[in-house]
Amino acid sequence: MDATSPDRRKHRSDNPHIALTLQLDACCDEGLAAMVLADGDGLPMASSGDDYACEEVAGRMVIVARRIRDFAGTLLGSGQRWDVQMTKFEVEGSELVLCAVGGSAEARSRQLARSLRGVSRILGAPAPA
Repeated sequence: MDATSPDRRKHRSDNPHIALTLQLDACCDEGLAAMVLADGDGLPMASSGDDYACEEVAGRMVIVARRIRDFAGTLLGSGQRWDVQMTKFEVEGSELVLCAVGGSAEARSRQLARSLRGVSRILGAPAPA
């Protein structure tokens, strides 16, 4: 980036975990209850928003992600209900799951796409098509 191009990101970090969390925080600030990035075992790698929702959604959506790449719908469990959009992608041979929780369907879709680009950039992976 040259000196004349403004960086629209307000907060940055060279630490990948902090950078991922900041990326997810920015998406939550746009009307979502939570965002979570999980590994193939359903363990959150980074999250923002409601901690309980992040852990539950990550653990449950990884099961869904074993069969499909993308999901948009309602996830039920333990007296809870979450409106979720999920996408599965790969980084260096490892499958990751990115989930947007709450807000409108439009907000989930928009912020999931935004976060997918940011997460891919942070992890040094090409952004999925």
